[in-house]
Amino acid sequence: MAMYKILIADDHPLFREAIHNVISDGFPDSEVMETADLDSALGLTQEHEDLDLILLDLNMPGMHGLNGLINLRNEAPTIPVVIVSAEQDKQIVLQAITYGAVGFITKSSPRAQMTDAIEQILNGNVYLPSDIIRTQKSSPRRSHQDEHGIPRNCSRR
Repeated sequence: MAMYKILIADDHPLFREAIHNVISDGFPDSEVMETADLDSALGLTQEHEDLDLILLDLNMPGMHGLNGLINLRNEAPTIPVVIVSAEQDKQIVLQAITYGAVGFITKSSPRAQMTDAIEQILNGNVYLPSDIIRTQKSSPRRSHQDEHGIPRNCSRR
């Protein structure tokens, strides 16, 4: 069983504990660190350059949405970051991947799915919520535009 070094960066103690339990059960020999804001997460990445994974909450103090992810990627480009968020907006999920996250786990995921997601990411794969992948694959490109080539969802906002 591989031993991993994982940082949970989330400002909700109860959620940190839940994720900690998922990791302890799924990856028993892992070392888990916890932090509640971006500054201390950045500090820990400096001290522990051998981290295998950072589980990052988008909404904790200091994050300013995806800016926190960008900062973390700049400071610690070798450490994989997975976003763990209640956010389900497809654009934000896809943007997070564009900005270098290796996965996106929604906080409402069942425990087994979370374990599976973390395992896939530790194995070097990118993990996305299946409903997001589905909507990506199933829609042919032209359905997003009307006959003038204008994206349909623009007018709605």
